Amino acid sequence: MLANLRFRGPLGRIKRPEPEFQGTSRRAINYLPGRNLSPKVGLNFSFSNRQPILPQLVNIEAEKLSGCIKMESGRYKSRSAALIYKGRVIACVYGSKSRSEQVFGPEAYSLMMSEMNSVSSEVVSYVLADELVESAAAMFHGGVISPAPAQDKLESLAGCMQYIHDLESPGSVAVLDEAGQPVCFLYLSGGSLLGMNSLNAQVKDKDMRSLKRYIQRHKAQIMANSLVTASSAAETLTFSLLGQSAPAVSAQRGRGVCSVTELEAVRDAANLVGVYSFKPTEAAREVRSDRFISRRDLSAKKTTIGFSVDTSFGINPNA
Repeated sequence: MLANLRFRGPLGRIKRPEPEFQGTSRRAINYLPGRNLSPKVGLNFSFSNRQPILPQLVNIEAEKLSGCIKMESGRYKSRSAALIYKGRVIACVYGSKSRSEQVFGPEAYSLMMSEMNSVSSEVVSYVLADELVESAAAMFHGGVISPAPAQDKLESLAGCMQYIHDLESPGSVAVLDEAGQPVCFLYLSGGSLLGMNSLNAQVKDKDMRSLKRYIQRHKAQIMANSLVTASSAAETLTFSLLGQSAPAVSAQRGRGVCSVTELEAVRDAANLVGVYSFKPTEAAREVRSDRFISRRDLSAKKTTIGFSVDTSFGINPNA
């Protein structure tokens, strides 16, 4: 789905009007489930870069919590977000004004962690239901569902939702406007609608009728993805918050999304995270020196890391 949403296409194709920070990086993190979909009661998913980071990551992984961590860095003019599934990263995206394209997967997570200690970085986190995270992850790992052509776009919407319902698997549906800008995301699993993530003021987060009215009044486009996999198999699409070894590869997963080579690359990510200091109070001088950088500095500072990895998270715009 992300490829068809033209993340890496012309900047003018998909862009929400924003009062500040006009760029490509804001778009991707808004496509992940928002805080409004966080359960009112349940486990506490708390993460802050004002506290020692490593113990927090260890706790999230040990407790097998699911949620979302979003970060905005004023110094690097970047935004990033990590979708956490049962204590492991199932999707991550990073964007910066200094980069022409979004970065996904382990490389995005490494960039996110490398900027985490900066005093100009603001972090928010919230818990999400496991089923909701699986549905949102379908945009990164799932197969694309093309609705049958129909004069009535409501029929296309109903067709996509029914298809995911029949599969009884996690999935998501995106409603776009005539310019290709996302209007709303629907998250489905087990034959039921889990929630809505609206990016348009005309569509309310908990009001399906407002979405139908929008579709009737505008030339909307419908797209969908489905993650056809058992809950246990979804964990094979994840990597550790600590950048350490991924699950053992079995012969049955030879055709999975993550190949043996890619999982080995994820293990190599430990070299970066293992060397990097996760303690903000002990950050290196060059990291803490951004206290003296003017917040009015509009030039983006490009993150420099000695690490790169080829993964299946890359988005093919021609897909």
